[in-house]
Amino acid sequence: MHIPDGFFPISQVAVYWIIALIFIALSLRWAKREMSEEKVPLVAVLAAGIFAIQTLNMALPISIIPGGVSGHVVGAALAAIVLGSPFAAVFILTLVLVLQGIFFGDGGITAMGANIINMGVLGGFFGFYTYKSVNNVFRNRFCAAFIAGWVSLFIPAVVCAVELAVAGTLPLTFGLITMGVYHAVIGIIEGGVTAFALSLIIHARPDIFSGEIPAGAARKAKDILIVAGITIALAISIFAPYYASTYPDGLDSTFLSAYGAKDVNTVHIDEPKVVTAEAAVVEKTGNSFSWQAPLPDYSLPGLDKPGEVLAIVFGVIVLFILGFGISRFIARKD
Repeated sequence: MHIPDGFFPISQVAVYWIIALIFIALSLRWAKREMSEEKVPLVAVLAAGIFAIQTLNMALPISIIPGGVSGHVVGAALAAIVLGSPFAAVFILTLVLVLQGIFFGDGGITAMGANIINMGVLGGFFGFYTYKSVNNVFRNRFCAAFIAGWVSLFIPAVVCAVELAVAGTLPLTFGLITMGVYHAVIGIIEGGVTAFALSLIIHARPDIFSGEIPAGAARKAKDILIVAGITIALAISIFAPYYASTYPDGLDSTFLSAYGAKDVNTVHIDEPKVVTAEAAVVEKTGNSFSWQAPLPDYSLPGLDKPGEVLAIVFGVIVLFILGFGISRFIARKD
């Protein structure tokens, strides 16, 4: 669901960035007022872990174009649930999306405002309040987390289709149906990961949902969480380049299908003319800007799979440091 550069005209880019900046400012205010130093390690681990798992695209058992479809977890609902606020998702997803866009070219610089809105704001708010509502009814936090994870992916995907239709980049009906179907399936994975990750975090830090734990156990719980979280993130970093699906994700597959793609690299707009997906978007929006990321597609040029591992490990480490450092700097001092 990472929208690339060029998919929006400049006027819409500005609107999305303004809205995103407002929510980023509100998330920073939340961090300053509500986030205690005890939760700083959680922010760091969640930022690193969400980044890592977003690099692991999984093939879906459905396809409406040759070549297949893949999807990945976003993690907004998990961040909001664990840290107790949808603004936590905005805070963490902003860190992740900025790093992805600048260093790896995953999501455009101009489209970053829309990506923050879709994944951070909508994912966080819909995920958090779905979790609260379902848990209040059924009193089962893991069932609530599963449903919240699904909603946090499905709703932003539908909104994304509407945004692209408004931009004139994607037919509305086709976009709604295709993005909806793809992300309804991806949402099942998101829900499962959200519920499973929540159970692991609660096991490591029972104080998050059940109040304070004895002082002697508190330090041990934090240490376990940090070590376990970074270990899992680094394990995913090593695993992802070798086992992640090479199929285009839900957004790319929708776009390629809309323009009669015959393979995952080209789109046919007016036969017999064949153009790249990027060129097709430029033709529609007039926006030709494209950021040249230093580590494009999570890779180090010339190093093949080991280079991809190193690139993802780099991202995990940087996000852990950023998450810890920034949140520690602005967190409420008790």
